[in-house]
Amino acid sequence: MCSRVWFLTERRIQDLYPQMSILRALRQRCSEEEVEFRALVMDQIVLTVTDGQLGLCIDHDVVTSYPQVVVVRVPTPAVQSDSDITVLRHLEKLGCRLINRPQGILNCVNKFWTFQEMAGHGIPLPDTFSYGGHDDFAKMIEEAEPLGYPLVVKNTRGRFGKSVILARDKQHLSDLTHLIQHDAPYLFQKYMQDSHGKHIRVVVVGGRVIGSTLLFSTDVRIQSNRSQGGMGMMYSLSEHGKQLAIQSANILGMDICSIDLFMKDDGSFVFSEANANVGFNAFDQACNVDLGSIIADYALSLLPSRLTRKMSMQSAVSSTSETSEPEVCAQASAIPENLYTMCVSSPSSESDPDLAEVQHSSTVSHLQHSALPGPSYTVNKIITSQVKA
Repeated sequence: MCSRVWFLTERRIQDLYPQMSILRALRQRCSEEEVEFRALVMDQIVLTVTDGQLGLCIDHDVVTSYPQVVVVRVPTPAVQSDSDITVLRHLEKLGCRLINRPQGILNCVNKFWTFQEMAGHGIPLPDTFSYGGHDDFAKMIEEAEPLGYPLVVKNTRGRFGKSVILARDKQHLSDLTHLIQHDAPYLFQKYMQDSHGKHIRVVVVGGRVIGSTLLFSTDVRIQSNRSQGGMGMMYSLSEHGKQLAIQSANILGMDICSIDLFMKDDGSFVFSEANANVGFNAFDQACNVDLGSIIADYALSLLPSRLTRKMSMQSAVSSTSETSEPEVCAQASAIPENLYTMCVSSPSSESDPDLAEVQHSSTVSHLQHSALPGPSYTVNKIITSQVKA
């Protein structure tokens, strides 16, 4: 069976660095592995149901052979459930393995939907309230009182640190009723004083933490996003923090995402939010990492032919040695752990057209970190060297 991989994105973001980086890496890897590759944008696809069967047309041509793996890049939370998600559901119904899956993307589209998924799994969460309808913000002035003041107010579909407000008291919250846009519901969240103006961002691919950063505000504002004037620096995340990020990604059903964590003075962490469309321009520059290639390698590792080959390789290694060897599979162990190092993250976890330059501070300059492999040092080469060893 011929192996096929597609890359699917939206026309408005296709020329931004993350998409171009992944596209370049996928083309290169697929050429090397003799995998059939195709890059598409959403508006090229027509969905069909003919004679009771699902089908696809692309640029007026009927598709007869579907890909086993589709790498998806759609901007969240701006993704449209009646268009983008419909296409992704259709592909999934046709048997394609999507990275990320549509349900995982939906879990990150609305910040309160994220909390609905996270609740009940033992993950530390800040107390959070929301409401039905777009015009019922005012009723929450009384309903949110148990959360205490100051109180954090966020648009459930906000991004880049926008529409995040710290309400000082009940009167301030009441005043906001007439000032904010009611294009989406808001959530009301207990104020995490220990993490005012700072949070940890953790990037996860295939069940592995590949990097983490401390994002912090340069003034008194609560927002620490780089798009809001904040800065970032390398952060050596504890094992507890890594496991919290990985567990959060798994609960949300995400292959590739960033997990934001609040910090507490006792060294523990509290889940803040998740982002399904990881931006990594500054991440690549700061760390000398080709994240696009890491994503491409992970995508190819999910091909049925690759899974069979890896299982055979793992079996051969096990039969010749009693020592423990690195797992070679398509899930959490698809990307060897020795590839990862803590480093500066991108200015935003979304594909933002306003991609900031990497900022260096005196605090960062003296921090020591491991040298990372260059773009040509791929995961496939690491796996091969490990099996041959």
